[in-house]
Amino acid sequence: MNESKEKNRFLRFIWGTIPWLVVALIVVFVVDLGGRIGKEKARIEAEKKAAIKKAPPPVKVITLTLSPRELRDQITLPAEVEPYENLWVEAELPGQIIEVLVKEGQMVRKGQVLARLDDRDYRSRLARIEANYKLAKLDYERNLRLAEKKITSESRLDESEARLKDLVAQRREAKLALNRTRIRAPIGGRLNELPAKKGVLLKVGDRVAQILQFEKVKVTVGVPESDVAACFDLREADVVIEALGNHRAKGKKIFLSRTPRTLARLYDLELLVDNPDGRILPGMFAQVKLVKEVFKDSLTIPLYAVITQGEDRFVYVERDGTVEKRAVELGVLVGWEVQVRSGLKPGERVVVVGHRFLEDGQSVHVIKNVKGSSEILGS
Repeated sequence: MNESKEKNRFLRFIWGTIPWLVVALIVVFVVDLGGRIGKEKARIEAEKKAAIKKAPPPVKVITLTLSPRELRDQITLPAEVEPYENLWVEAELPGQIIEVLVKEGQMVRKGQVLARLDDRDYRSRLARIEANYKLAKLDYERNLRLAEKKITSESRLDESEARLKDLVAQRREAKLALNRTRIRAPIGGRLNELPAKKGVLLKVGDRVAQILQFEKVKVTVGVPESDVAACFDLREADVVIEALGNHRAKGKKIFLSRTPRTLARLYDLELLVDNPDGRILPGMFAQVKLVKEVFKDSLTIPLYAVITQGEDRFVYVERDGTVEKRAVELGVLVGWEVQVRSGLKPGERVVVVGHRFLEDGQSVHVIKNVKGSSEILGS
């Protein structure tokens, strides 16, 4: 009996102790877990501090200080040089060439004789008309005196007067034909071609010589329909001749066609260019720079400095070693520079090199600041 009582007491003691053991174990687990959490927080904080210490250095960039300047919206079009005058001298009457007085390539004056035709037939005709003219003049004067004395009729006087006038006209024509046997230069210039040869029998309209005038030349350019409106008030344009080492000259507007030349809807624009030394030759190719619009006090940046994301365009502006993301509104594009209509102010520094690696508020190291876009190429 006593043994069984002892066992019962022991069992009750054990069952009474178990809850406290569980509680003790829970307390120990919670304390241990709290210690572990604290250590983990300390580790994470230490890693953050280490990461901050190991942050990348500022990005090296080149900036452009904005300053207002004149911007010209222009287009460059291909053109061709033509002589100011290109004239073919043609025979005005038939005849055989008996003498050529000039050579190809030489300069000739206006009115200078280029060639002579055989004029014997024309001289004979003029002599015959001169003789008839003198006789008709004497007859008219005699009839005039007789008519004044009422000795001859008025009709006879009228006939003699008409005959005299007819011979006057014939004499004028004969003199003109004789003069045309001397083929003269109607304009001054250089003889480019001279088909006329001694002994050649010419017909009316046969070509005798080609005269070119290129102390001044015409530069003809085809202007697209979309740009022709800019040529209405145009006075002059820059002309570049590549064959002469990119020789530049000013061309004065002399003509703008009101109808397109081809199905490509190109309108001919003719410019007059001085050529006193004769270096610009007909047939050379040229480039014409037409200014469509001039913008005063414009801000421009290189096109590649602009970052595009969807419909948004922005640049980075540097100030005191950090950058600010700035939305911009762009205007015309001239070459590799673009006009900034809004978003930037004069004096601000825009990042033009290294901007692809930036974020808003990031630190930067400016290794060079330039005043103009042309300086960037040397950076």
